[in-house]
Amino acid sequence: MRDWHALSQGDPQPSEGALVSRDLLRSIRDGITVVEPQKIAVSIDPSGGGRDTAGVIGGFLGAGNRVWITHDKTKAMSSAEWSRTACLLAHETNAGVIYVEWNFGRDMCTLAIGTAWQALQDEGRIPKGKLMPMIDAVSAKQGKLLRAEPIAQQMVEDRVRLRGAFVDLENEWATWQSADSDSPGWIDVSCVLVYGLIPEVNQGAIVHAPLPTAPQPGRFGRSGRPPGGAAQAYGRRIGK
Repeated sequence: MRDWHALSQGDPQPSEGALVSRDLLRSIRDGITVVEPQKIAVSIDPSGGGRDTAGVIGGFLGAGNRVWITHDKTKAMSSAEWSRTACLLAHETNAGVIYVEWNFGRDMCTLAIGTAWQALQDEGRIPKGKLMPMIDAVSAKQGKLLRAEPIAQQMVEDRVRLRGAFVDLENEWATWQSADSDSPGWIDVSCVLVYGLIPEVNQGAIVHAPLPTAPQPGRFGRSGRPPGGAAQAYGRRIGK
């Protein structure tokens, strides 16, 4: 079994105001552990709202109620491009669901994905008989910090791991601050994926949270959940 604490080295503190440290993000990289996916998903954070970066990532829910991020296709894309990218990733990973954010462009996303799936089948890039994954809207909290802090907590609690190094995604988690004017596409799409696969994480927001630099796997019981709920170890919860 990996010694996750030993993997956290260097500066013990994250950048001032950042959600998590680079050391923590490096420590949750895991391309070795054999995991049987229980639910495979793709998540989308559409471009818009003053930016042209569209978030598209893939991942799955594994044992212990842990989310694994496996693919990152995020880049500057139009709606026609990100919908095709998401469909191809869903086909490649055999995803059963595509998560989109309820708060922004839910109906537009549904239409774009359906159109792209049909076009890719007509082009022969997706088999004609393959059913399109279910599209599920995730209601993420208003306010980037309120939606991101619970996901940072899941990283600390070792309920999120990265199936390799995702440089851009990790850089945004380790540097973005709530005062930044740029919308954090990688953070947003990560939140949509984790909220979709572990819905109970979305029940409240964590505030005034400390920022440990290593996961805390030793605090889990057999259920894969921290005793008393994650908020007890990280901060207090407020309602929606």
